[in-house]
Amino acid sequence: VPTILSTCISKQQLQTVKDRFQAFLNGETQIVADEAFINAVQSYYEVFLRSDRVCRMVQSGGCSASDSREVFKKHIEKRVRSLPEIDGLSKETVLSSWMAKFDTIYRGEEDPRKHQQRMTASAATSLS
Repeated sequence: VPTILSTCISKQQLQTVKDRFQAFLNGETQIVADEAFINAVQSYYEVFLRSDRVCRMVQSGGCSASDSREVFKKHIEKRVRSLPEIDGLSKETVLSSWMAKFDTIYRGEEDPRKHQQRMTASAATSLS
């Protein structure tokens, strides 16, 4: 049974994902992150999400959410291995934490009320 992660993403979904990562990088989310994670996301965003290659993969139907997740995981494994031990946390714990944060960014806001509040605030500021 195919999961939602294994289905190909559309150009619109890719743009939504790019927007979510840009919002995170702009500090517009509630996701708490340290500098190392932010740098990893910045690199992933610039090198992978914004690449012409990914756009071509999406256009040809050859890019899934799990592909994106796997690229991020490979990307951060190298980074985390090179980090000094952080407050006694194992590198596996750091990897798990970073992947959970990635998943949260990728999926976007889970609480529709937060989205509604943001839309209302956005509408209010555009009226003033």
